[in-house]
Amino acid sequence: MKFKLTTIVLVISGFITYAQQIGDGHAPATIADFSAPLKSGIYNGLNTTTSGMAPDNSNVWQHLFAARHISTINNYQLQIASSFAINDRLFFRKIVAGDLSSTNTNWVELATRGLNTFNGNQIINGNVGIGISVPSSTLEVKTPAIAGSETLLKLSVSDANQDYIRISNGTNTDNQFMPTIQGYRISDSRSILYLTATTESNMDIGTDPLMTFDSRTAAASIITRPLFAWDSYGNRKMILTSNGSLGIGTLTTGTHKLAVEGSIGAREIKVQATGWSDFVFKKEYNLPTLEEVEKHIAEKGHLKDIPNEEEVLKNGINLGEMNSKLLQKIEELTLYSIQQNKKIEDQAKEIEALKTLVLRIEKIEKELGQK
Repeated sequence: MKFKLTTIVLVISGFITYAQQIGDGHAPATIADFSAPLKSGIYNGLNTTTSGMAPDNSNVWQHLFAARHISTINNYQLQIASSFAINDRLFFRKIVAGDLSSTNTNWVELATRGLNTFNGNQIINGNVGIGISVPSSTLEVKTPAIAGSETLLKLSVSDANQDYIRISNGTNTDNQFMPTIQGYRISDSRSILYLTATTESNMDIGTDPLMTFDSRTAAASIITRPLFAWDSYGNRKMILTSNGSLGIGTLTTGTHKLAVEGSIGAREIKVQATGWSDFVFKKEYNLPTLEEVEKHIAEKGHLKDIPNEEEVLKNGINLGEMNSKLLQKIEELTLYSIQQNKKIEDQAKEIEALKTLVLRIEKIEKELGQK
């Protein structure tokens, strides 16, 4: 560090000794035209007696050091100056080539405060802090607290400058920060925000997902709170709970993995059943008699093993279980129909036998009547 300071002092001393002095060597009290030649040297140097080294108080500027070439070709003047009336800024700047035509000289400057313009690539080896003095990451931004409008980062493009993506504070509550990513688009009606995970086609292998959304505590999974929600201007439309249940149109999923407030349209629904009703056709099945069925209906008002209306309205039905029970009743009806058919067939045979008997009796009676 001492070596760097010594080098700077030697360079500045060289400017004082060998720089071309412009004019009579006396600096004016103020400079009305910044395109006018400015004398080289250190202004208001400590214990200096050099003529022309009086401080230049040009409006709100105070020139501390100036080095100028007699030619106006190329970058011909270098200044270190300060602003003592506006933001107390320190400037390191130069005049670009051939600009001695107006009072608004074309400066290229680097200021310690206020508005700065940088041209070209800026390479910074280290951390960058905006609004923070000791950044702990490559880029760290801390915005001042502004109620309802704290924006940390806003990105847009020049040919659609009303469209942007913004990272901001999503709450108006003081002393709280809710990180919010917002995409805003009014240039047309296409999609506004994409989250895309991209890989090469030869990496479309394995079982790891391309994109993962993770809600967690610092060291464990969420147990109680919902994990994700889908809203429209604060109106909740869908929710995913901590146990993996999805609610659509409802915030209460109960014991269901999928709870929907409204109808569901589908071309096909497959229910994995734990059992089926084919036991009705086994020989050991005790098929209730129709008299028993009639008695149960008279007493209970519904079929056996089928929930009544009150229970269904209160608890709903298990689709797989109910289909199995309905099939059980259909199979029982099938057995009743088979039994009835056998009885009908037996009765038909008996009727045919009776018809034959009647014909024989009629024949006998006719023969007896002729005698």
